[in-house]
Amino acid sequence: SSYCMVTNQMSFTVIYIFKIIHINNELLLKLINDILDMSRIESGTVKLDNTEVHLPDVLHDLRTIIQGNISAKQLDLYIDTQDVHHEDIITDKLRLNQVLLNIVGNAVKFTPAGGTINIRVEEKPSARSGYATFVFSVKDNGIGMSKDFQAHVFDSFSREQTATRSGIQGTGLGMAISKNIVDMMGGTIEVQTAPGKGSEFIVRVPLRI
Repeated sequence: SSYCMVTNQMSFTVIYIFKIIHINNELLLKLINDILDMSRIESGTVKLDNTEVHLPDVLHDLRTIIQGNISAKQLDLYIDTQDVHHEDIITDKLRLNQVLLNIVGNAVKFTPAGGTINIRVEEKPSARSGYATFVFSVKDNGIGMSKDFQAHVFDSFSREQTATRSGIQGTGLGMAISKNIVDMMGGTIEVQTAPGKGSEFIVRVPLRI
């Protein structure tokens, strides 16, 4: 009986160690990829590959990718559109998805189990002929951010102490990369947040229709 207990404890320990190694390997790989991506962006070697894109496909792909993490944390996810008259646009689908995934990924990480994430896409007129301004907002009711950290949320390797203390994994490059991509698209990105009241990231980009 004692032998079985020791064996079970050893098996549990080995499984736990392999799980930690797997998590750390994933984090290390993401860190390397983010650093390489940031380096390419800063050196000017990243160019937007604008093609015809069906906007509902972007939202469908986004939901498909994040659904597993949403279900694992028992979060409620809502995606809706408002006044979107042009579903076919010209943009870099890969980079647009990257921006949205970085933002939504953070919302999932920093929203406790049972929380809510709202994704909204809104189309607004543009003064530029043949274009429309698309507003992508991601709102959660998670832990939020302090006023001091808001000024640095788009800086490279920037992570708030509440996140590091709670053990939430991250590279601190996702928001910096997103900001650079949005700048390349000629758009803007901002955050409205408060500690304990969640965060809302708002991306505004002019896209050819």
